[in-house]
Amino acid sequence: MIFKIKKKLHILHNIYVKHKYFKKRKTYAMDGEDIVIVDYFKNRQKGFYVDVGCYHPIHRNNTFLLHKKGWNGINIDIHSFSIELFNYLRPNDLNYNFAVSDKKEIINMYFQKELSQLSTIDYDQAKKSLQGPIKEKKIQAFSLDEILKFSNLENKKVDLLDIDVEGADFKVLKGLSFEKTNPELICVEIHDKNLKESETYKFLINLNYELIWSGVFSHIFRSKT
Repeated sequence: MIFKIKKKLHILHNIYVKHKYFKKRKTYAMDGEDIVIVDYFKNRQKGFYVDVGCYHPIHRNNTFLLHKKGWNGINIDIHSFSIELFNYLRPNDLNYNFAVSDKKEIINMYFQKELSQLSTIDYDQAKKSLQGPIKEKKIQAFSLDEILKFSNLENKKVDLLDIDVEGADFKVLKGLSFEKTNPELICVEIHDKNLKESETYKFLINLNYELIWSGVFSHIFRSKT
């Protein structure tokens, strides 16, 4: 009983207290991506998102405003504690604790804390962004195709695909069959200094997407089909 109470207090602290979410804010994303996304879908009361590297259900989250609007979706993160927070705040979403890659495999994740935006499955990116000792452990990975299939949502229209996986974005995209599932909007974090030379940018442009917004690292693409 005491353990359950402590656990719940720990969850509530990490959802609301730690980042001081005691009142409504205009934006919850890092660079205001959520405002751009909500404005794009302003006439759509219901929709479906897939958030890969979801991190936190409110803090620096690109789908929280859509969730408040009545949308639902799938949230995926390599941190189990992240998914505990989502299960508490978004129990009607599908919340999964595993990695996303271009195929089903067991891979390494690199991290330092139980909850962090900088954790990744890309070792080179981990060396760049993580300061100090880097922890490592094995984790199950699935492709987006596999995730949609075992969620019985392989024919579901995906309005928004949000990807923030610290350097592994291209692998995530390669694991989705765009001829079957063609997200209307894709918000993806790209770390390459030359955006237009990045694998991710070229991949999406070749799939008939167009860039409609850019922040520091995040970029929003719209399907032209």
